[in-house]
Amino acid sequence: MTPWGGPTQFFYSLTPDVIDQAMRAHGLRPLGRVMALNSLENRVYDVEVAPIEVPEGPFAPDAVVVKFYRPGRWNEATLREEHNFLAELNEYEIPVVSPLQKNGETLFKHEETGLLYTVFPKVRGRLKDELNKEESRQIGRLIARLHNIGNLNAFKARPTLNTNDWLLGNLKAVEEMDFIDPDLKKSFAFMVQQLHGLITPMIQSLPLQRVHGDFHRGNVLWTNQGAWITDLDDCVMGPRQQDLWLLFPGRDEWSLEMRGEFMEGYQEMAREPLGLSPLLIEALRTMRLIHFNGWISKRWADPVFQNMFQSFPTRNYWEQQVLDLKEQVSLLQEFNDGGSAY
Repeated sequence: MTPWGGPTQFFYSLTPDVIDQAMRAHGLRPLGRVMALNSLENRVYDVEVAPIEVPEGPFAPDAVVVKFYRPGRWNEATLREEHNFLAELNEYEIPVVSPLQKNGETLFKHEETGLLYTVFPKVRGRLKDELNKEESRQIGRLIARLHNIGNLNAFKARPTLNTNDWLLGNLKAVEEMDFIDPDLKKSFAFMVQQLHGLITPMIQSLPLQRVHGDFHRGNVLWTNQGAWITDLDDCVMGPRQQDLWLLFPGRDEWSLEMRGEFMEGYQEMAREPLGLSPLLIEALRTMRLIHFNGWISKRWADPVFQNMFQSFPTRNYWEQQVLDLKEQVSLLQEFNDGGSAY
């Protein structure tokens, strides 16, 4: 099976020499220290360089982050829309990490490998596993400001979050995996079809606009100048609610309390008020769960994925996936009937 995302063998050509060439083509002078960062989808490196002029913000003058995009996933049009969105957010002083320009350009192609890449300034910041009330409200205000700008224009090349692609499209990828027990595959498909019927009317009724698309705590860096948003690699046309549940995805009391603080901050800055019902959270959670399995399936020919997700081909894994989807069906039906699972 050809992996979705194209010829990943080109990633194996990303030697230090290739990275060095890319940096020099960008007008930078690398100093020899290259550290691979945690990224499965793309290949991302922290590269030490001779001091450069950096934008105003919490950026290091002696290092950059270079991202080589997975071939076949995005084309130049979709990547430029992401970069243009970042530039637009910067114009409105939204703290997002945008690519560095060279001669007005932010997207480049490495001649030998054909890989598209971009170079970001390195942020001096850290991740936080847990947020307090004030930090939660701060992030709520920040994503509201991003949404306010996101609603000013629309993506034309990037995807739209919809149930046909996120549910049925990913089901198709799972069904192509020949190591899944046929009975479990059949059960998984039945649950996805049932969930598609439950979720589609909800998603179709929501207004769409440009959103981050993957707004979890790993994409927020905390600096001495506050929080900065990173990694809009998954930005799409989608409902604003997609960005409002991943920071606090749990169903426990603490998650509900922090989500409430977060939403309070969001409503302070949002141009239009927005509700976030438990029903919609479970619908979006379900879409992400199925999308996750489809994503791994589409990438399974990449040895990095086989090493990272070693349980993926096992019977136990797929038995649990079927159980998880059954739970989501029950929750969605219960909320639809006016009940409460929390």
